[in-house]
Amino acid sequence: MSYGDSEAVFEQRALRIGLDEATFRLLKNKGFKTMALFAFSCNFSPASTSDKPFIDMLKDVLGRDASPVELSCFRRLFNESFANVAADIKSQVEQTDESTSRKLAPAERAERLQAQQKRLTRISIRGQYEPGDTLVDRCCACYESDRLVYIDWSSCISREYELCNNVKRDSNLTFTSDRLLKLQKHSKPDPIQSTTEIQIRYCLARRGLALEQANVLDFKLHDQLAELFMEIRMQDPPAGYQRVSLKQIELADKKFFALMAEETRSGIKANASGRPCDLCFPRVFQMAEFRHLLQPRMGNSLPTGVDQEPPVKKQRQDEKGRGKGRQKGDTFQRVPTDLLKLGGVATTSKGHRLCFGFSLKTCKLPVSNQKCDRGLHLCCIKGCFKNHPAVECPNKKKYE
Repeated sequence: MSYGDSEAVFEQRALRIGLDEATFRLLKNKGFKTMALFAFSCNFSPASTSDKPFIDMLKDVLGRDASPVELSCFRRLFNESFANVAADIKSQVEQTDESTSRKLAPAERAERLQAQQKRLTRISIRGQYEPGDTLVDRCCACYESDRLVYIDWSSCISREYELCNNVKRDSNLTFTSDRLLKLQKHSKPDPIQSTTEIQIRYCLARRGLALEQANVLDFKLHDQLAELFMEIRMQDPPAGYQRVSLKQIELADKKFFALMAEETRSGIKANASGRPCDLCFPRVFQMAEFRHLLQPRMGNSLPTGVDQEPPVKKQRQDEKGRGKGRQKGDTFQRVPTDLLKLGGVATTSKGHRLCFGFSLKTCKLPVSNQKCDRGLHLCCIKGCFKNHPAVECPNKKKYE
């Protein structure tokens, strides 16, 4: 929202200029709540030779003649309103793809946050939950451009993180509407960590709050999306399937916004029927293209808690069977002689490599660990592959 359309900015400027609250209340009761409305309140402009229309309008608003001090304050407020609205109109006409979006005024930013805190009483919007200024400005820029864009998790920073970490100042060259080269600087905060479930939950909450402050999407609807992601992440998968990964959830999140963008091609700005994103949210929330990405994927049956590894590439053998045709990049493991005598092999029946140190009881990691960088901690005796060393396996071969 521009300065000319903000009620908070208009009230702040009127009081700072010198108008008292009672006089401003009379102006507000007549419907002049923003600079845009006040700038076109009468047939008068700052360049006019006569201000009689302006004085007559003030007399109608106040119900009396304005004092000289009040008249001075009203003239200054009118000139500021007219200049701001003219600048907003000019920026909209001359807007290009490289144009930087205007940031929210501090008064407007504070008013939106306070209104949200009063409305959402079940959540304390402070600390980790308070969205950063750059995140709110990015959502507001999305609303001003009337096009929905995806906001990745690492960009959903908090106000606390924004204050405590360095903010980079990037410079780039852009062309203005009259094809002149211009150097622009913009703030670029460091991305926030989003690798664990709790970090992602905080990021999604901040994004939902920022989207609501920008009048793009209702927070309660966005919170349904976040709760769905966490619920699916915590579900135990069926036998033979993997748990839904965070990468899957991120892909589903991107797909959801892509589908929302398709449903709101005509724009995302609020109209008489409501916010377009709110109206199409229930339909997109149930779409098969989105839900399909949140289904568990099939996986190999491994011991509980053991992450899956890519199977070891088998050695290519030549006609004599000596492995001379092995290509670069193939993984080859030589089974120790002691394990060969016991009947040991290099990989499981599923192609997962094994740790020979565990089978010989020489691995430095504790026995309770189920894997290390050399392979799974399972018995390497062919056909066994249980959780005990090969030297203690009852199925090992006997040798002198």
